Amino acid sequence: MNVSSQTRHFVFTPDGRIREFSPEQAARVAAGAGKVPEFADHSLRYLQVTVVEEADEEDIKVATAGASLRFDGEGRLTEAGPMDGDTGSINSFEQETCVQWALRDLPASVITYH
Repeated sequence: MNVSSQTRHFVFTPDGRIREFSPEQAARVAAGAGKVPEFADHSLRYLQVTVVEEADEEDIKVATAGASLRFDGEGRLTEAGPMDGDTGSINSFEQETCVQWALRDLPASVITYH
């Protein structure tokens, strides 16, 4: 079985935009090795989108997971956990936007919505 998996990382910024981080950037921020100064002293929402393609099947599987992120005064990640009242939740429009962005490079013929 040949399986291809890709995980995309999205943060909803304080000014209402969606910012995507590369897997390398996301790993650095999560490990505390990277700063994001524009996120200093903010609590933000995060959405991870994983797309799994199996070569011997026609299905593409998409899984999402959300979290609440907190950054210190220098823009270092200090906490990641479940969504809370401070950051709110990710609405269906935001989730669908991130999923569509993650699927953008796939041929339209292989995508079926259920």
